[in-house]
Amino acid sequence: MSLLGLELSDAGIMVAGGSPATLLEVDGGDSESPGFALVDDTLLIVGKDAQEKARLNPRLFSNHFWDELGTELLTQPGLEGKNNAELAYAHLSRIWNKVKGQGTEIVMAVPGFFAQKKLGLILGIAKELSMPVKGFAPLALAASSQPSPDHILLHVDIHLHRVEVTLLEQNGYLTQKQVETLSGKGIASLYSAWVKAIADEFVRTTRFDPLDRAVYEQELYNRLPDVLRELQVNPSTLFEMRAGSQSYRVILTYDLFAPKGNEVLGEIRQLIEEMVKKNVTSEIPLVLQVTQRISSLPHYRDELCRIPTARIIVREPGSAALGILELKDQFSSRATSQGVALLTSRSWQPAHPSRDSTMVSHSHPPRCPTHLLYGNVAYPLSHEPLTIGQGQESEVSIRIPDDRSGVSPRHCTIQLKGDEVVLTNQSTHGTFIDGTRVSGTAIVTLGQTIQVGTSGEQFRLIACVESHET
Repeated sequence: MSLLGLELSDAGIMVAGGSPATLLEVDGGDSESPGFALVDDTLLIVGKDAQEKARLNPRLFSNHFWDELGTELLTQPGLEGKNNAELAYAHLSRIWNKVKGQGTEIVMAVPGFFAQKKLGLILGIAKELSMPVKGFAPLALAASSQPSPDHILLHVDIHLHRVEVTLLEQNGYLTQKQVETLSGKGIASLYSAWVKAIADEFVRTTRFDPLDRAVYEQELYNRLPDVLRELQVNPSTLFEMRAGSQSYRVILTYDLFAPKGNEVLGEIRQLIEEMVKKNVTSEIPLVLQVTQRISSLPHYRDELCRIPTARIIVREPGSAALGILELKDQFSSRATSQGVALLTSRSWQPAHPSRDSTMVSHSHPPRCPTHLLYGNVAYPLSHEPLTIGQGQESEVSIRIPDDRSGVSPRHCTIQLKGDEVVLTNQSTHGTFIDGTRVSGTAIVTLGQTIQVGTSGEQFRLIACVESHET
């Protein structure tokens, strides 16, 4: 039997499967499906389609149904008579119809704050959809892959409407010891504040107000993730909007996003410090496992590194969906008479390599890549982006021949940022690090292989020794 692993976050549900395991397409051609539902001309649409129309119909959409999963009737106009469980059913149905041909059983990694009542509702929805659920495990437990002896281990995530911090106890088993959340401090509130900040910048510099019309407001929401990715590797970015025959431009910098972002990051840091103080009597160094969603927040590392002795590890997108597949044997041994298990702990042994190709410790690695090898040519890495693609020679640093399929004109960039090498995917065809698809940006390390799109073109990260080292 083939097993699928589902990571349930309202910020984006992901599913992993296959051998070797990879993230599957769950929403059109995307590997994640956000928790949005929208009534459009009496038709209920969900996922990315709903997200991309939500601001056009602000009274007819909901993105709270996973966070507030229940059976109470909604009073929201357009959704009267429905309940959050029905919306969750529609969303999960879309995902299951997309992936069910690729697996015969499924295990789910769910937020650690989900109570038994919510898990029961999810199990009921799955039964209605004929989803053969084998068990559940907390997201933090599933996403953890490598012991950190003599350290306090925490997992930090952000969903649409709350931040989740999990304290994990390491013995012969890894156990979820404590879960705390910050309600109302999720991606949804951050995006609302950042969209308003961009709109205010347009008004200040051009007198054009994107919030005057829903179509422009929706465009801001749709393009915001790309802005954040660009600012991960560049200090500023040019943002242009067209309104009729007019074109308006502003320069966006991290400083524009800092007030709201720093407020939430400061609360996350304070929560972590309080959890550690409550549970640990002596000073022990920390390991913070942060999800890709956390690492997309401006200046997240600057704020979290203010915690004394903290070391940050960034998990790859879908690490819980991939990680829960590794727990197959433990699910089998703990299944109930109904065949469904709930793991609250897992075996935890050191000395196996991490599956996280994008994992990076912020204690400096022994050697940083200096060049990107393509064929027989090594291209030096610098703080200027090295662009890979099939565009004009003036637009790209490394041009891939036109007869290679699945490569965009500007497919991805790679550059130094501080002591790290950062890759940014800019193509819907996908960019892969050691076979794992990159969503947005990822930190790459020495010896890793980069593949662009479906072309099979590969690049390798190498380091050239100094003359005194040879």
